[in-house]
Amino acid sequence: MLILFGININAQELEKKSIKEIINIIPELITSNYVNKEKGKQIALQFQTEINSGKYFKIKHPDTLASLLTKDLKRISKDGHMYVNHLAKTSKKTTKITDWEAEEKALEIKLNFGFTAIQILENNTGYIKIVEFMHPKRSMQTAVAAMKIVENTDNLIIDIRGNGGGYPGILEYIMNHYFDGPPTLLSTTYFSDPKMTPYTNYTSDLVYGKLRIGKPLYILINGNTGSASEYFAYTLQAFGKAIIIGEKSAGSAHNNEYFSLTDNFRISISTAMPINEITKTNWEQKGVIPDVIVTSENAKKKAIEMILSEK
Repeated sequence: MLILFGININAQELEKKSIKEIINIIPELITSNYVNKEKGKQIALQFQTEINSGKYFKIKHPDTLASLLTKDLKRISKDGHMYVNHLAKTSKKTTKITDWEAEEKALEIKLNFGFTAIQILENNTGYIKIVEFMHPKRSMQTAVAAMKIVENTDNLIIDIRGNGGGYPGILEYIMNHYFDGPPTLLSTTYFSDPKMTPYTNYTSDLVYGKLRIGKPLYILINGNTGSASEYFAYTLQAFGKAIIIGEKSAGSAHNNEYFSLTDNFRISISTAMPINEITKTNWEQKGVIPDVIVTSENAKKKAIEMILSEK
């Protein structure tokens, strides 16, 4: 999940010593934690070349440095989960973790926990717009309410165009509506740390309302659909539960983890990869390929046309 913060014009300028402390640890973190060890070494080596060029020491503003580091890391790795964030401290009494959590919680409230539109269209089709899969502990009640509102519809359109990802939990709750019987193995996640046991992800009977077995599901995606939202679309497509409409997604399959840097910076590194039980692969760098390819702007219209044509 990539969170972008606006430039803070009042941020304190960085000194060369601070910049050195921020950037010099990055190659080691990538080498130690990247999910593909060989690729991690290559990324670290290429990034070290960028450090050696001295260009980062010319930057004074923290947000500008974070943006340039992100641009370079994404270019080198071709991995959407490689990026750097900076968050200015708002109080001497708060810690970095508290600051990041406060920012996240504020965004959740602003975006209605990710559910920004819920409609019943004229043809008894439900429509849900999800802009981000937010923390399930705080977002589950909203997800339950959204699915309850559309539970008597004949069809459902879930719009995740522009959804950059987020947490697991909410997406799995929605997927549970389309599976019944014994738990179904959806995917297995493998970690960069060989000592960690691979994580298996199954469906469950956690559904507060009616199942939607056999009811058509249309998922709208585009090039800014990434990470967890791609997992949602890719999994339902692979299991034959949904028709995907729109443009190819971002291609960010890896699971990321945050590592703290100095001066309230942090770096996101891919530390795990999910493998779909049906396809035996994932969508990393390939993206989710729609069943029906149309421009992002016409995806919802196309879904409605398809629903009407089935009547």
